[in-house]
Amino acid sequence: ETAYNLGCGNKKWDGWINVDLHSDISDIKCDLRKLEIASDSADAVAAIHVLEHFYEWEVAEVLTEWKRILKPGGKMILEMPCMDKVFAYVTNCVHSKEPLQPFMTMWALYGDPKHKSEAMCHKWGWFQNPLRNMLESVGMTEIKFCEPNYHFPFRDMRVECLKAL
Repeated sequence: ETAYNLGCGNKKWDGWINVDLHSDISDIKCDLRKLEIASDSADAVAAIHVLEHFYEWEVAEVLTEWKRILKPGGKMILEMPCMDKVFAYVTNCVHSKEPLQPFMTMWALYGDPKHKSEAMCHKWGWFQNPLRNMLESVGMTEIKFCEPNYHFPFRDMRVECLKAL
Protein backbone atom coordinates (compact mmCIF):
# COMPACT_ATOMS: atom_id res chain seq x y z
CA GLU A 1 0.00 0.00 0.00
CA THR A 2 1.34 3.43 -0.98
CA ALA A 3 0.39 6.19 1.44
CA TYR A 4 1.54 9.80 1.73
CA ASN A 5 1.74 11.90 4.90
CA LEU A 6 1.33 15.36 3.36
CA GLY A 7 2.78 18.24 5.37
CA CYS A 8 4.57 15.89 7.75
CA GLY A 9 6.48 18.65 9.55
CA ASN A 10 8.53 16.99 12.29
CA LYS A 11 6.28 13.90 12.45
CA LYS A 12 7.64 11.13 10.26
CA TRP A 13 5.22 8.20 9.98
CA ASP A 14 6.59 4.70 9.54
CA GLY A 15 5.18 2.96 6.48
CA TRP A 16 4.15 6.26 4.88
CA ILE A 17 5.99 8.48 2.41
CA ASN A 18 6.44 11.77 4.27
CA VAL A 19 6.12 14.95 2.20
CA ASP A 20 6.86 18.53 3.28
CA LEU A 21 8.52 21.60 1.82
CA HIS A 22 9.93 22.89 5.11
CA SER A 23 10.92 19.67 6.91
CA ASP A 24 14.38 18.13 7.18
CA ILE A 25 12.90 14.67 7.83
CA SER A 26 10.58 14.46 4.81
CA ASP A 27 11.15 11.76 2.19
CA ILE A 28 9.98 14.14 -0.54
CA LYS A 29 10.56 17.89 -0.31
CA CYS A 30 7.99 19.74 -2.39
CA ASP A 31 5.20 22.28 -2.29
CA LEU A 32 1.91 20.59 -1.41
CA ARG A 33 0.22 22.71 -4.08
CA LYS A 34 2.19 20.89 -6.81
CA LEU A 35 3.15 17.38 -5.77
CA GLU A 36 5.99 15.68 -7.59
CA ILE A 37 4.11 12.38 -7.43
CA ALA A 38 2.54 10.33 -10.22
CA SER A 39 -1.20 10.52 -10.78
CA ASP A 40 -3.36 7.63 -9.53
CA SER A 41 -0.46 6.17 -7.52
CA ALA A 42 -1.56 6.45 -3.87
CA ASP A 43 -3.88 4.27 -1.84
CA ALA A 44 -4.14 6.97 0.82
CA VAL A 45 -3.13 10.54 1.59
CA ALA A 46 -3.28 12.15 5.01
CA ALA A 47 -2.91 15.83 5.84
CA ILE A 48 -3.02 16.30 9.60
CA HIS A 49 -3.36 19.97 10.57
CA VAL A 50 -2.34 21.12 7.11
CA LEU A 51 -5.40 22.39 5.24
CA GLU A 52 -5.82 25.39 7.56
CA HIS A 53 -2.39 26.61 6.40
CA PHE A 54 -3.80 27.45 2.96
CA TYR A 55 -5.99 30.41 2.06
CA GLU A 56 -9.59 29.49 1.35
CA TRP A 57 -9.20 30.51 -2.29
CA GLU A 58 -6.32 28.00 -2.70
CA VAL A 59 -8.05 25.00 -1.18
CA ALA A 60 -10.03 23.70 -4.19
CA GLU A 61 -6.81 23.51 -6.23
CA VAL A 62 -4.88 21.97 -3.32
CA LEU A 63 -7.52 19.27 -2.73
CA THR A 64 -7.72 18.61 -6.47
CA GLU A 65 -3.94 18.11 -6.51
CA TRP A 66 -4.08 15.71 -3.56
CA LYS A 67 -6.96 13.84 -5.21
CA ARG A 68 -4.92 13.60 -8.43
CA ILE A 69 -2.34 11.30 -6.82
CA LEU A 70 -5.00 9.01 -5.29
CA LYS A 71 -5.97 5.84 -7.09
CA PRO A 72 -9.70 5.53 -7.80
CA GLY A 73 -11.22 4.50 -4.46
CA GLY A 74 -8.21 5.90 -2.59
CA LYS A 75 -8.75 7.48 0.82
CA MET A 76 -8.09 11.09 1.83
CA ILE A 77 -7.77 11.77 5.57
CA LEU A 78 -7.80 15.33 6.89
CA GLU A 79 -7.63 16.68 10.43
CA MET A 80 -7.83 20.31 11.48
CA PRO A 81 -9.41 22.66 14.01
CA CYS A 82 -13.19 22.51 13.78
CA MET A 83 -14.71 25.98 13.86
CA ASP A 84 -18.07 24.46 14.86
CA LYS A 85 -16.42 23.22 18.08
CA VAL A 86 -14.33 26.37 18.62
CA PHE A 87 -17.32 28.71 18.36
CA ALA A 88 -19.47 26.46 20.57
CA TYR A 89 -16.69 26.55 23.17
CA VAL A 90 -16.40 30.35 23.01
CA THR A 91 -20.18 30.75 23.28
CA ASN A 92 -20.27 28.43 26.29
CA CYS A 93 -17.43 30.33 28.01
CA VAL A 94 -19.11 33.68 27.41
CA HIS A 95 -22.38 32.44 28.93
CA SER A 96 -20.75 30.61 31.85
CA LYS A 97 -18.08 33.32 32.39
CA GLU A 98 -15.32 30.67 32.26
CA PRO A 99 -11.92 31.94 31.09
CA LEU A 100 -11.07 31.21 27.46
CA GLN A 101 -8.13 28.84 26.89
CA PRO A 102 -5.73 29.96 24.12
CA PHE A 103 -5.30 26.46 22.63
CA MET A 104 -9.07 26.32 22.16
CA THR A 105 -9.44 29.77 20.62
CA MET A 106 -6.48 31.75 19.34
CA TRP A 107 -4.39 28.70 18.40
CA ALA A 108 -7.31 27.19 16.49
CA LEU A 109 -7.84 30.45 14.63
CA TYR A 110 -4.26 31.59 14.03
CA GLY A 111 -1.89 28.72 14.88
CA ASP A 112 0.38 28.16 17.85
CA PRO A 113 2.64 31.23 18.24
CA LYS A 114 5.50 29.23 19.80
CA HIS A 115 6.56 28.15 16.29
CA LYS A 116 7.45 31.73 15.30
CA SER A 117 7.05 30.77 11.65
CA GLU A 118 4.81 32.18 8.95
CA ALA A 119 4.48 28.65 7.53
CA MET A 120 2.77 27.62 10.78
CA CYS A 121 0.15 30.39 10.72
CA HIS A 122 -3.43 29.45 9.93
CA LYS A 123 -4.95 31.13 6.90
CA TRP A 124 -8.50 29.76 7.08
CA GLY A 125 -10.79 28.02 9.54
CA TRP A 126 -13.20 25.30 8.52
CA PHE A 127 -16.73 24.51 9.66
CA GLN A 128 -17.97 21.02 8.75
CA ASN A 129 -20.60 22.00 6.15
CA PRO A 130 -18.38 24.27 4.02
CA LEU A 131 -15.61 21.65 4.17
CA ARG A 132 -18.05 18.94 3.05
CA ASN A 133 -19.19 21.21 0.19
CA MET A 134 -15.58 21.87 -0.83
CA LEU A 135 -14.72 18.16 -0.84
CA GLU A 136 -17.84 17.37 -2.89
CA SER A 137 -17.00 20.17 -5.34
CA VAL A 138 -13.61 18.60 -6.11
CA GLY A 139 -15.18 15.17 -6.60
CA MET A 140 -14.58 13.40 -3.29
CA THR A 141 -17.24 10.91 -2.18
CA GLU A 142 -18.33 9.02 0.96
CA ILE A 143 -17.40 11.99 3.15
CA LYS A 144 -17.44 11.08 6.86
CA PHE A 145 -16.67 13.32 9.83
CA CYS A 146 -15.41 11.67 13.00
CA GLU A 147 -13.31 12.31 16.08
CA PRO A 148 -9.66 13.16 15.33
CA ASN A 149 -6.77 10.85 16.16
CA TYR A 150 -4.34 13.73 16.79
CA HIS A 151 -4.31 16.88 18.92
CA PHE A 152 -7.55 17.80 20.72
CA PRO A 153 -10.78 15.85 20.06
CA PHE A 154 -12.83 18.52 21.84
CA ARG A 155 -11.50 21.16 19.39
CA ASP A 156 -10.58 19.36 16.18
CA MET A 157 -12.23 17.25 13.48
CA ARG A 158 -11.25 14.43 11.20
CA VAL A 159 -12.78 13.84 7.79
CA GLU A 160 -12.27 10.75 5.67
CA CYS A 161 -13.39 10.56 2.05
CA LEU A 162 -12.75 8.62 -1.13
CA LYS A 163 -11.77 9.43 -4.68
CA ALA A 164 -14.60 8.24 -6.92
CA LEU A 165 -14.06 4.94 -8.75
